[in-house]
Amino acid sequence: VFTSDVVQYTYGVKDVCIVFFYFLISIVMHAVIQEYLLDKVNRKLHLSKIKHSKFNESGQLLLFFIISIVWASEIIRRDGYLTSISKLWADYPHLEMTYLFKFYFIIQISYWLHAFPELYFQKVK
Repeated sequence: VFTSDVVQYTYGVKDVCIVFFYFLISIVMHAVIQEYLLDKVNRKLHLSKIKHSKFNESGQLLLFFIISIVWASEIIRRDGYLTSISKLWADYPHLEMTYLFKFYFIIQISYWLHAFPELYFQKVK
């Protein structure tokens, strides 16, 4: 007999290593999106240097926000928050979460940590 128990995850010290790994992945993904998507559109639009920089930053954020919204919507649907909104605050603080929920937050933290050095390098130029 199979049981469909959902495995719950908690936080721990190893999460720092995971966040660092996805921090590096965020840097690589940023470069790939820049090189193969945004720069090609930029060349076709013939934007000035300032508009080019703003377009790249906005394009990166737009893509990240779209992915985040779709992913968060799937978590809300899958974990049943849509039908029972009180699950968000019942038994707070939540010490356990589903894999998809925890992974979502790890990716969010990694992405926003990757943004800090990027802001520094933009100021240097």
